[in-house]
Amino acid sequence: MEEFIRSNKRQLNYKRVLLVVVIIIIIILLAIFSIVIKHNHNKAEQMRIEATKKAEEEEIMKIAIETQKIEELKKEKQEEENATGIIYLTFDDGPTSDSTPQILDILKDRNIKATFFVLHYDENHEQFIKREKNEGHTIALHGYSHKYSEVYPSADTCLENFRKIKEQVYQTTGIESKIIRFPGGSSNIVSKKYCEGVMTELVTRVVDEGYRYFDWNVDSDDAGHAKTSQDIYNNVTSGIKPERNNVVLMHDFAGNHKTIEALNDIINWGLEQGYVFRRITEETPMVTHGVNN
Repeated sequence: MEEFIRSNKRQLNYKRVLLVVVIIIIIILLAIFSIVIKHNHNKAEQMRIEATKKAEEEEIMKIAIETQKIEELKKEKQEEENATGIIYLTFDDGPTSDSTPQILDILKDRNIKATFFVLHYDENHEQFIKREKNEGHTIALHGYSHKYSEVYPSADTCLENFRKIKEQVYQTTGIESKIIRFPGGSSNIVSKKYCEGVMTELVTRVVDEGYRYFDWNVDSDDAGHAKTSQDIYNNVTSGIKPERNNVVLMHDFAGNHKTIEALNDIINWGLEQGYVFRRITEETPMVTHGVNN
């Protein structure tokens, strides 16, 4: 009987010890769980604080950039009001591996911004489009093709020509360009060979689709009769007039050395005469020709 009692006591003590051990384990697990929860909470709170701080810093930076832009625009506006006139240097038919980078080098050295009306380019020429963007120039659209027979069979084919180069520029730069120049200009008559009245329809439709088209009122004639850099210089400087927006037509097609050689002298002349140089933007008033088809 006594042995039975002692056995029951041993079993009871064992159960008590086991219960204590279980309780201790539970307490330890609860403590660990509490620490983990607290750590995760602290981590989440820290992440929230960091995210809030980052958002505040980004907002401050955004405000600073916008403020800087406003100040720059005010400065540019003041310069324009005091200037003899405005000169917009524009270059058609690029990018090319020889002319485009040389023109960009000159513009960078003189801190002049310009506008490039680009054609379709391959991957080897993407670097020049990116450089134009990074150096603050306007990338405008001249067309995926410059072949009149492909551009002007109808208004739709011309618009598609612009849409294709617009998409290529967007894929390269992330910029959705809305500034265009018709191949041959809006006053061209070659389009009549392919579609009677197509330019009359196009000048309205492109504006309806959100584009702004620019012709020119100063022609360097570097794609025509000008044979030397002096010809280019004379054509440009004689064509620029005070108290107006002077949109100068030039080209960065391959081998256009005469324009490259004249560019610095043209810039010097403009600055000496009190002109300011600007790139075309969506806010620039359109300079257009009369339509002949």
